Amino acid sequence: MHQDHEFAIEIFSGTLWEAQLVQSLLLHVNVESYLVNSLLNAYAFNPVISQSVKVMISSNDIEIGKIVLDDYFANRQTNSEFE
Repeated sequence: MHQDHEFAIEIFSGTLWEAQLVQSLLLHVNVESYLVNSLLNAYAFNPVISQSVKVMISSNDIEIGKIVLDDYFANRQTNSEFE
């Protein structure tokens, strides 16, 4: 479904490495995305990675984005059963 007014929506929020993984999965199916809040905290002696990195996509890509995330969460749950 193509909308006339495109806007950015949050499809995922998590740690930096997990957000980058989701972003890679989206790129594999030609869904462009960008990360919000992905910078290191450089104001401390020990830099801390943000724990709430958001993956943003176009509202026009929400259907395929949901399929990608559903598959990701299903595989993550399946793999955790083997640990």
